[in-house]
Amino acid sequence: MARLGASLLEQLLAADARYRGPRADCGAGHDAVFVSYRAKTIDTMLGPVRLRRAWYHCAACHRGLAPRDGELGTAGVSLSPGLRAMVARAAAAVPFARAGSLLAELAGVGVTTKRIERSAEADGAAARAGIDAQADAICSRQVVPLPPPQPLPDMLYIAVDGTGVPMVAAATEGRPGKGPDGRARTREVKLACCFTQATADGEGHPVRDPGSSSYLATFEPAARFRQLLDAEARRRGAEHIRQLVILGDGAVWIWNIADNLSPPPPRSPASTTPASTSTT
Repeated sequence: MARLGASLLEQLLAADARYRGPRADCGAGHDAVFVSYRAKTIDTMLGPVRLRRAWYHCAACHRGLAPRDGELGTAGVSLSPGLRAMVARAAAAVPFARAGSLLAELAGVGVTTKRIERSAEADGAAARAGIDAQADAICSRQVVPLPPPQPLPDMLYIAVDGTGVPMVAAATEGRPGKGPDGRARTREVKLACCFTQATADGEGHPVRDPGSSSYLATFEPAARFRQLLDAEARRRGAEHIRQLVILGDGAVWIWNIADNLSPPPPRSPASTTPASTSTT
């Protein structure tokens, strides 16, 4: 069935090689000149598919391109977008070598460990860049998130913690550690989970709203993590929801973040003592 599907997909894609005429935009404002039709094999969820597409060359940029690749999401890569999504999900769940076995067992798709590593890390870097750009835009007020849909949740919880992640030696080179030899074998990942609560159970205990959880994880220092978490809290509607609750252990960096996310209430004109934060 997979081979039949791959054959049909190949025939469908072969119907249009995306010839744009003798010239095409190279993407940098120059004209690229048509050279020939060139073949490329793409691995998909159905198996390998061979494409024939128009190839152009830009003399100004000194590079070639196939407009068809950009339209299919395969420019510079040899995995289809669908297979890349599967690879990213498997590689996030288990080590790269095991991810290859998992894909073969569950989907019948063979992808080498090195290709899984390259694809997952590239997609992870792209996702990180997107999250960073969105967070910077929100924190600088270039983007103002829309309020949560009505009715507003009663409470927004933010659980924060950090933990050590075992790393290969190359990833901790030059980092001080707590072991007898002074070498680090882990790196601290900082984590947060944001979720809302609008109801309680029959005993009055709060109940997490289904599907309301969003997550943040990064190896960045606490100062950058605070910015990312501040953006996520704003995106989740922290400025509109009645009560913000911060959950964390006794780590100083967590409570510094809590102070930033949950500023103390304004003091009365007659008050001479500092107001306290209402965090948990």
